[in-house]
Amino acid sequence: MNSSATTRVPLCPPHTASKDPFVTSCTVCGVRLLDGVSIEQLVGRVEALTMEPVQPTGRIRGTWVEILEEGDGQLWASWVRPARNFAGYEHIDTTNPDPTGEQLSGLLLAELAGFPQVSADHCGSQSPEIGEAWSRRKPTRWDRFKRWSRANAEREFVTIALPLVGIWSVALFVVLGWDGVKGVCAAFGSLFS
Repeated sequence: MNSSATTRVPLCPPHTASKDPFVTSCTVCGVRLLDGVSIEQLVGRVEALTMEPVQPTGRIRGTWVEILEEGDGQLWASWVRPARNFAGYEHIDTTNPDPTGEQLSGLLLAELAGFPQVSADHCGSQSPEIGEAWSRRKPTRWDRFKRWSRANAEREFVTIALPLVGIWSVALFVVLGWDGVKGVCAAFGSLFS
């Protein structure tokens, strides 16, 4: 009997994923699934397209699986994950020895967006800045107070004092009622007349 046939997990097409998103295995055979696809099926997709033997290394980062391909007498390690495209998978190369799934997804996004390649030791952390104005710190209330002007004072009154006056007026009306509010207005009127 062939030893490679005994190590492979038998396929149960189609795999049945659990309705619970935190259960990442087939409900029929118990094989780990990545977006409804087993690792063996993913490797089969890659082999069908590249026409070269591919081996999974067993390292998994999120939905990414590390694979080994042999080419020109050398072994090449890269990462693949299932996708809904023509190939059935997405593929990314990195020289980072231990990337996270987020870094791999960031590298793929940067590659698809056409950004220049970033250095291998940062693995996607130096992506170009998008929206320069968003990266500036918003001035605090104290910073705005230090640069006081009449416009700032009016803006502060409208945003802070006016809602407080409205809330207190409603509270006063609830506590005193209509007759009490008329009495308070009459008392203030008698002070100024």
